Amino acid sequence: MNRVLVYFLLGLLVASIGINGYLWLRLEKVNQNAINHESAYQQRLTGDSSGVLQPNGGHSATQGARYNGDVPYSDQNIANAVRDLRKMLEAGHYDKLAEQLNSYLKDAPNNEALLLIEAELIKLTQPLSTALIHYYDLADSSLSTSARNNVNAEISTLYQQAQRQLRQAQQWELVAQLNEALYQRVPDEHAYILNLAEAYAHQQKLTLMEDVLAALPFNHSKAQAIRGVAYQEEASSIVDNPANPSSLRENSESAITAEGYVREVYVPLRRYGDQYRVDAITLDEDADMILDTGATISAISYSLFRRMGGYSTLPFVGNFQVYTASGSIEAALVKIPLFKFAGYEISNISAIVLPEDALPESDGLLGMNILGKFDFSILPQENQLLLQERKKPLNAD
Repeated sequence: MNRVLVYFLLGLLVASIGINGYLWLRLEKVNQNAINHESAYQQRLTGDSSGVLQPNGGHSATQGARYNGDVPYSDQNIANAVRDLRKMLEAGHYDKLAEQLNSYLKDAPNNEALLLIEAELIKLTQPLSTALIHYYDLADSSLSTSARNNVNAEISTLYQQAQRQLRQAQQWELVAQLNEALYQRVPDEHAYILNLAEAYAHQQKLTLMEDVLAALPFNHSKAQAIRGVAYQEEASSIVDNPANPSSLRENSESAITAEGYVREVYVPLRRYGDQYRVDAITLDEDADMILDTGATISAISYSLFRRMGGYSTLPFVGNFQVYTASGSIEAALVKIPLFKFAGYEISNISAIVLPEDALPESDGLLGMNILGKFDFSILPQENQLLLQERKKPLNAD
């Protein structure tokens, strides 16, 4: 009996030793795997992983890839990324910039430097009203005080510059386009209310004008002045456009006879198919312009834009939806400091910059913001454009 008990206890001891040995080997394997995993992780942090922006500003084998999610951000990494992105912005490589910026913002969505570059990209590639609303949204986010002040200053500068240029040019449709979205975003801003109402007044959209002015007291002095302009223009339109065409002709002729013109100029035209072309000088560049009476605003080709020095010499106003005889397009609006045409010199002309592949055989379109400064007529038999300068002096648009 004792012998059986001894054998039984020896069996339990052997089994216990075997189980403990097995568990020790398993634990050793787990520890080794953990060490190997940590070593591999450290290699990813310090090694030249594909797609990681290197501290010296260069990229690894995959150029243009985003930051690797395992790599902690550093001030140097961000500074290098911002520097590279800003170079793309200045070079006009907007598509590439948008792709890389989107990747960086996924990993650093609250980085102020990246957010400000994004706002600049939107300013240069999307309608001005969209850019301004984006700046408003950015100002409402958790920016530092200095960054928020810069954003608010940019809003003020961009808006005032565009509003002043468009108002001087009497581009009321574009004034409305700019202010409609801003009025919806900031409905209590008096500047947006009054400027939008004025645009509607000049377009004779009286119901829309009154809807906007309803946000102000009825006796508001500037609101009443806008109403005065609107209803005076409405009355003038009725007088100048009677139902009897012969009466209209007599009224027009008598007005011309009574007031006369300061000057009449005959400008040579060149005919290409159904187009008429005329010579002009933009800054110091000769320009072959197509007469386009259906364009509310003049346009320049991308080639002429570059010959004149681009944005370094032509102040950028913003992107707008504009209308030409061929339809509507979205394009950048710039200010041409000096435009020479038919012996006249006109300062600060607004013009849109056409896409690179548009008008390959011409330098631009001569629109109504220039032609409208004159009474004009096309003389097809003589291939001439008759310009009759009114007594009112030519103003910059």
